[in-house]
Amino acid sequence: MREMSSRELGNETYTSAASITRFCQKLGVKGFPEFKLKLIGELKNGVIDEEEETISVAEHENAVTMLRKITKIQHQAIENTKKELSYSQLVKAGRMIAEAKQIDFYAYDVNEYLAQYGRTLFFYAGKQANIYNTANIQALRALMPSDGNMAILISHTGENRKLIEIAKLLRKQGTKIIVMTAGRDRTLASYADECLCMPISKRVDEFWNSMFFESGKYILDILFGMEFSSRYEENQKLNEQYEKNGRAYLWGLEKDV
Repeated sequence: MREMSSRELGNETYTSAASITRFCQKLGVKGFPEFKLKLIGELKNGVIDEEEETISVAEHENAVTMLRKITKIQHQAIENTKKELSYSQLVKAGRMIAEAKQIDFYAYDVNEYLAQYGRTLFFYAGKQANIYNTANIQALRALMPSDGNMAILISHTGENRKLIEIAKLLRKQGTKIIVMTAGRDRTLASYADECLCMPISKRVDEFWNSMFFESGKYILDILFGMEFSSRYEENQKLNEQYEKNGRAYLWGLEKDV
C-alpha cells in the first residue's frame, strides 16, 4: 500500500481516484498520500512486533495503539498460562475444590482483587468462599483445624514471607493448598498440594499487573466452570433462585418471591 496510488487503489476497489480522495478528505486529511502516511504511522506505533523485547507505554499513546497493546497482552497472558497448565493439574485442583466445604483465599494488595473475583465466581457455583487479607486474621484462620476447608494462596512473586508462614501453618493443620503464582520454582509453591502457574513475560514493563490478573482470571474461570458443571442442575436452580430473590428484594421488580 505504501507505493500504491489513489488511481491504483480505485482500480482495486472498483471505484475511482476521485472517490478515494473524497473518502480521505472525510477522514480529515487532504488526500490519499497524507492518509497513507498517517495510517502507516498508526500501524507502526500500534502493531507489536513479535521480535520486540518489551510492550510498554510510550508518551502520547492513542486509542489505536493502546487497544492493540492491551489485546496483545491479554491474548499472550492466556496463551502462556494455557501452556503451563496440564489436564491432571486441573483435575486435581478441581477435585480439591469440589471436596472442600469452604474455600479460603489468602492474598495481599493487587492479588486481593483476584481473590475477590474468585469468591464471587464460586458463590454462583454454590461454594462458600472467604478472603483473608490481613496478617493477624490470616494467622488465626490458618491455625484453626481444617474442618474440610481448603486454601487458595495468590502471590505474584511467590516469595511473600507472610504468605509463606501462613502456608506453613496451613500444612500443619492438614489444609489442602492451591498456590497461584508466577512459577513452580517459587518458595510458596513448595507448600502447595497443587501449583497453578501464571507466567509473566519479561516483555510487558508497566503491564505486568494486567498480565498476571488476566492469567489469574483465566485459571479461576476454568476452576469455576468445572465446579459449576459438576453440579449443573443444582447450580442452575441456585442461580435461578438468586435471580428471583434479587428481583424481589434488591431491585424491587417483583412483590413476591
